[in-house]
Formats: sequence, structure tokens, C-alpha cells
Amino acid sequence: MVKAAVMVSHARQKALTDAGEEIPPARYINALLDTGASISAIDPHALGALGLTPTGQAEITTPSTQGAPMTADTYDVCVAILAGRSGDAHFISDTIQVIASDLGGGIQALIGTDILNKCIFTFNGADDCFTVSW
Repeated sequence: MVKAAVMVSHARQKALTDAGEEIPPARYINALLDTGASISAIDPHALGALGLTPTGQAEITTPSTQGAPMTADTYDVCVAILAGRSGDAHFISDTIQVIASDLGGGIQALIGTDILNKCIFTFNGADDCFTVSW
């Protein structure tokens, strides 16, 4: 598990600033890196706390859908993977489309290959550790 932050997209930040409104603060969340997910997923409560509304929909297939695609709302956000020190951003994505998903188990995000493909992700199974760089 890693610490991450989800923020409103760059376009939303500009629209809020232009309208004289405050930009909602980033939501700090627990995330799993998921190399099997092609799109990242964020807990709907974290997205709602940012005042976001869906920007579209995507059909996804997961083991829990038993091969049948399901439709999920998508949201435009920026995601940061935080470094070991509290509050240090290790990597911040460009604006990406994520799906809303109630993941449970204290997990509020799955970081998929839509973000990881912008990084160098190294898994060292022998030492039970990983690194993410960019």
C-alpha cells in the first residue's frame, strides 16, 4: 500500500480560479499499485469531497464482473504518489480519467497502468519492496 493524493484536474483548477472560487484541497488516500488495471480507480467519497461530477463513462471488466462488462462513471483528476516522507510528492500525473469504485478494505484507490506507464516501476520480490521513479 502507498499513500497517494487525488486533486481536481488542471482544467478544473483554472475554471475555479477564473470564477473566483477556492480550489478544494487534495484528498490523501491509501492506494494499491495495480499493474493489472489499465485504468485507475478512486473511491467515490474522495471524488465527491473534491466536488467533482462525472465527465463520462467507461465499460470495465474485472474478475468480480465474471467477464461481463460493467459501466462506471469517469472523472478527470490528477493523482500524486507520495514519497516516504509525509507530504512529499514522488510523482504527480497529468490530468487523467479515472473510474469511481468502492474498493473497500481501507483502500481508496487503485493506481493502474494509466499512471504507472509514465513511471519506472521496479518490483524486488526477493527483498519484498518496490521503487517508483520517473
